[in-house]
Amino acid sequence: MDSEEKETKKSNASVEANAQKIIGYYKRQAWALKVFDKIEQDSIVEDGKNVILASSVIQSNNDLFFPAFIRINTKENGKVVGAYLIIEEEENFQLLPLERALEEFELDELVPFKYRTLEKIDGDQFQVNWPEFS
Repeated sequence: MDSEEKETKKSNASVEANAQKIIGYYKRQAWALKVFDKIEQDSIVEDGKNVILASSVIQSNNDLFFPAFIRINTKENGKVVGAYLIIEEEENFQLLPLERALEEFELDELVPFKYRTLEKIDGDQFQVNWPEFS
């Protein structure tokens, strides 16, 4: 095995190790929902003017489920303005912006994704199938 192959294997192992820190990859959405039982936060919180942060479940394009927080603009009829995956560091949860996760952890299977918030959001015209995924 030449040094380039070793470096590729080392890089792939690093991606796999980091990806395992991201909470998700569940085959059933019920497991993604259970994560929120461990997080002490209301499922919808104010996150700036006309923006809320909603506890949500993301369904990837390969039908895996990830607990997430979605930033939603309530003035723009529920337009998504940000998304965060949840990572576990020691005994704490941290939020990882979706854009960064896509770059650093090569999570191409995540996009395009469907999502659903845990609670119905008044005026949200984007989640037309709620409580199903939109």
